[in-house]
Amino acid sequence: MRRCQNWRSVVLISFCLLFVGCSMQEIGPSARTSPRIPTATQALTIQSRVTDCEWKAADQYDDGSYSISELARRVMGVCAVELTQAALGFGLSPNDPQIEVDQFRQAVEIVESARRARTKR
Repeated sequence: MRRCQNWRSVVLISFCLLFVGCSMQEIGPSARTSPRIPTATQALTIQSRVTDCEWKAADQYDDGSYSISELARRVMGVCAVELTQAALGFGLSPNDPQIEVDQFRQAVEIVESARRARTKR
């Protein structure tokens, strides 16, 4: 169990850094607002809400009948409020296609990690 918590911490910190890095980059001339750069503590708080929701949803809804991508989409739907709040917290548009791709990748990684953790129990 301790190993799973360590892995979860590494994943959480990695995603926080990813989102902070993305928020620091200029999105391009079509950007309507400049990204807000939160402190490291704020970034960790924002991202931990998303990660916690996604882990909980992956554990709750994974009965083995869904493919990883189907379950990742379902997890994103369940955690839509947290995902939207996170994007807004970083000053990003929640409707940006690149943000949605990044959110999907994160959901896929969490679903895969949750499945691996359950098979090791």
